Amino acid sequence: MERSLPQLPAVVVFDVGGVLSAPEGGVPEVAAALGVPADVLAPAYWRHRDGYDRGDDARTYWSAVLTDLGLPLDRIEDVDAVDARRWGAPTPAAGGLLAAVCASGTRTGILSNAPHSLAGVVRAAAWSRPLEHLVFSCDLGVAKPEPASYAAVEEAFGVPGEQVVFLDDRPVNVEAARARGWRAHVWTGAEAAWATLTAEADRA
Repeated sequence: MERSLPQLPAVVVFDVGGVLSAPEGGVPEVAAALGVPADVLAPAYWRHRDGYDRGDDARTYWSAVLTDLGLPLDRIEDVDAVDARRWGAPTPAAGGLLAAVCASGTRTGILSNAPHSLAGVVRAAAWSRPLEHLVFSCDLGVAKPEPASYAAVEEAFGVPGEQVVFLDDRPVNVEAARARGWRAHVWTGAEAAWATLTAEADRA
């Protein structure tokens, strides 16, 4: 995405899953690794995910998932690694957008509901190095749309909510951000996000 962007208001914050990475996340690849259909894995995968995102360890989460599926518990480390790598890989379009925003000089960061394994992948990735703050639910013990999630970002950047532009794929998370005064928008793709950020720059 070879574009120039005017300086945005203070801070732009991105979600990871469904925004920077593909919305289906790790489900298809984990299902393939386990030898089960994705639509069989998905209910168990999501049923236990909230606690995992809030900091539960990988064995607790995957043991619950695999037990629901009637599968042995001997591949937890493997499937956890597959899952984290998939969630932590930006799509080309989103990666281009993120690079363009970072190149503009805007302060950038992440606010993501994510387990420790995914947080580790993101922190180790080259694409996250230009980002100023990476805020993950697993470190906070709370998850979006809880107000404490957004407060942690404001504290990290040292700015009020009115100076934060936020992109998330879940309307409930966007509404909670707007309730704090954030300039929050539902992610519908990189092209639409570029138009949104350009409009926000024009407002500055």
